[in-house]
Amino acid sequence: MSKKTWLKTTAVTAAAVTLALTAAACGDDNKGASDTSPNASSGTSSTAPAKRGSISISLYDRGTVPAEEGTMDNNRWTKWVNENGPNDVKYVTVPRFESLQKFNVLFASGSAPDLIFEYDTAYQGQLYNQKQLLPLDDLINKSSKEYKAVLEKYPALKKAGTMADGKLYTVGRPMDVNPQHYLFIRSDWLKKLNLKTPTTPAELLEVAKAFTTQDPDGNSKADTQGIGLSFVSGIVLNHMFGTGFTLFGTDQVPWILENDKVVHNWDRIKAAIGFQKELYESGVVDKDFVTDKNGEKQKQAWITGKLGIYGGNGADITIYETLKKNVPTAEIAIIPLPKTEFGQFSPLSSNPIQMTGMVNAATKDPEAVMRQIDFMVTEKFTKTIEFGMEGVHYTPTSNGCAQVIDADKNKKERDYNRDMNMLQPIVGPCYGLDNKVNPTPTEKELGELVKQARTLYINEKAPMVGITQKAYLPNLPQDLVTINTNANKTILDAANKTIVSGKSYSVDQFITDSKAAWEKAGGTKVDDFYAKWYDENKGTAILMADIYKMAAAQKK
Repeated sequence: MSKKTWLKTTAVTAAAVTLALTAAACGDDNKGASDTSPNASSGTSSTAPAKRGSISISLYDRGTVPAEEGTMDNNRWTKWVNENGPNDVKYVTVPRFESLQKFNVLFASGSAPDLIFEYDTAYQGQLYNQKQLLPLDDLINKSSKEYKAVLEKYPALKKAGTMADGKLYTVGRPMDVNPQHYLFIRSDWLKKLNLKTPTTPAELLEVAKAFTTQDPDGNSKADTQGIGLSFVSGIVLNHMFGTGFTLFGTDQVPWILENDKVVHNWDRIKAAIGFQKELYESGVVDKDFVTDKNGEKQKQAWITGKLGIYGGNGADITIYETLKKNVPTAEIAIIPLPKTEFGQFSPLSSNPIQMTGMVNAATKDPEAVMRQIDFMVTEKFTKTIEFGMEGVHYTPTSNGCAQVIDADKNKKERDYNRDMNMLQPIVGPCYGLDNKVNPTPTEKELGELVKQARTLYINEKAPMVGITQKAYLPNLPQDLVTINTNANKTILDAANKTIVSGKSYSVDQFITDSKAAWEKAGGTKVDDFYAKWYDENKGTAILMADIYKMAAAQKK
């Protein structure tokens, strides 16, 4: 794809494979966000009828709006949407990390918004099961221009948004394929202690022991931890053994393919939990990892230079910048996941297709909602919300991207609006830290690590774990959701218990108890559901092989 035209044109190059994502953001060739003020009206979308609609839209509230900017539902950008879009929009804010609870209250009271944005695909499935969502096929065919074009350019959106009844219920966007989680290591500690990069679980344990006991930070204190076990670190360590089972959350994905059949692989779970038990008993992890549900304590150890091996989100520049500020001499490397008896694997990638929006089945004006969706995928909307106002927040670059004028100004005036853009395509040369215009030295360092991670982890020779990404598995019927949740809660409790209990609760007993709990709860029905789905849909579903094809197509 040409690197000339994200902001100047919306021409799309056809992909070589059906599901490939090679195009830049869809938009309106004749309309650009050239306003010098977010309150300066420049007309409505080309698809908007003369009569304006009145609708409500959900919007995450992360508590990041400066007081002088207003509130999440009333600020310069919500005003811009109302002055430039086809409808009068009322934004209904929901706390970002308590969104499901808020949505449940809204639905129960009959006040859920017309257009709902939520990243959690399991919750999308729950709303579908509860018949709270409007099927969109006819609405798109009759009333849409812009989003219909997006579906034609990115046919995987149709697959990902189609539910069990064969109808489309969610809208979404294409995304660049990048590793979601990385395994970081303090390479300066390796050098200081004359250690090699670990390539097996046994070597990983030995390095973690050295990082814990041999004073790698040179302060003559026993205050370093070898390896993280909380949250993302634990997820990555499970992926190392080829299982999607993790110590966090009841919506587990422990299924793999063996001989083209779906298998609930208990052997991999046993090995993964057994290794984590060994780490714990060796004293190389935080003894309180079980209570560190969101990994915040572990993150603090990493950014203050007290943790040697860390599983984290590699694209998080704030974490990297804070570490380099606290420990300027820190050298960071990304390493392949060590090879186990089951093979060598990689952490999961980001979803190449992300489904984010749904229409409330109770909406009174579906056509107005569709007009809003169409407006939200135009270049005019996506560029304005992403970059701000030309000449105020950015200037166009020679390759069609955006150069920030004043980072501090943008932080105050623009950065809080990100969740308004949940239909924005994230593809092409203007996205990603490694494509950042005029990066700082620290951003450049992390950008190079991002490139390395892409080479290491988007690699079929060290495949990602599972049948497909979690987002592309079918939604379980509500009765199976209950079975899955209840059984996994019991299994998770048992997994944490065996890690911290020494000889009093062995890994063998953990597996015996977990299998029994799974079967008693009816978990084999869940296994059968996924096995049947795979057998019937493997020719049309988005599977791991398709994700690798999408990633390869993006490089062309």
